[in-house]
Amino acid sequence: MSSVHRANGKPNWFCYYSDHTGRRRCKSTGTADKKEATRICERIQTIEDGARTGTLTADRARSVIESTVSEIMDSIGSPIEQVTIREFFTVWIKDRELETSSRTQIRYVGIVKVFLKFMQGKAGRRLSALTAADVLRFRDSLAGRLASTTVNLHVKVLRVALEKAVRENYFVKNPAKQVGILHASGKQSRRAFTLPELRKLLEVANEDWRTAILIGMYCGLRIGDICSLCWNNIDLTRKEITFTTAKTNRTQILPMHGTLQKHIESLPMGDDPEGPVCPSLYGRATVSNQFYGIMATAGLVPPRTNKKTKNGREVKRKLSAISFHALRHTATSLLKNAGVSNAVAMDLIGHESQAISANYTHVDDQTKRAAVDLLPDIFKA
Repeated sequence: MSSVHRANGKPNWFCYYSDHTGRRRCKSTGTADKKEATRICERIQTIEDGARTGTLTADRARSVIESTVSEIMDSIGSPIEQVTIREFFTVWIKDRELETSSRTQIRYVGIVKVFLKFMQGKAGRRLSALTAADVLRFRDSLAGRLASTTVNLHVKVLRVALEKAVRENYFVKNPAKQVGILHASGKQSRRAFTLPELRKLLEVANEDWRTAILIGMYCGLRIGDICSLCWNNIDLTRKEITFTTAKTNRTQILPMHGTLQKHIESLPMGDDPEGPVCPSLYGRATVSNQFYGIMATAGLVPPRTNKKTKNGREVKRKLSAISFHALRHTATSLLKNAGVSNAVAMDLIGHESQAISANYTHVDDQTKRAAVDLLPDIFKA
């Protein structure tokens, strides 16, 4: 049984209670209001009783403490704003719409959706109930099913989101930052295409894919940026492609190699300057799978079966050493092999570097065009 008493000369009330071992203890309630002190003392005794009977859990103890503090703050006219885990992440996702690219936003939405599904009913609890142990269990639930880099990305996104919660005083420490990232489970073997492999691809690809492959090879564009290219991004007079990357929101003006220029001039342009350069790829979400099929037809990778498994879409899949992204490696390798400097190659391909990001290096158009002209003609053996 608990009770409150005031010591001589002390403004605050003290709680006398029996701990989980049966020993009597005394602890300051931190308040001079007897009614508040009594409420606090009773809750302390409730927690100790639960520990003694074996019915106390971490969640139960946290709930008792939070409800006590909330009641006290309400009674003094300073209510604590309550937000659930689901509400917090929903608002965070909404706020990020103005700060991130659409592609990054889609990734954030997917990660938050997976996390809230993992939390199940606990997603409806107060945000402050979220612990490092919850994040750790989430991380471990993904390990073995997803690549370590993908698992780490999930944890890093939670860290970013919960840092906002720390700034808003929901946490003293970021619970996600208390969870470590996974070590890479073996280096993934990724490589560039060889020129003979590229010729095989061009032999079996349709017109739109031939265009996409040539742009990827000579300009190093990502597949998403290529699919979004319209004719107003192409300047045939200046022999340039101007576009803004979806991933980094960086505007680039890239000179076209003569082989790419000749190919694009052979395409049917149409009357609409906003018409897509690759109509069958524009706005499509399955282009990566399409490209894999082209590689399989060219004999560069084994064909995939469409047989469904019972493991779901989140199951770790063996990655191919080559993909459309390998064309960026190909473009970089070809430039380096031609003797192009690292700064110029990185500027052309759109890679970030310390020199470029800090504006230490400015690569002029003439230098970039001279570098692109050093690339080989893919149609000449």
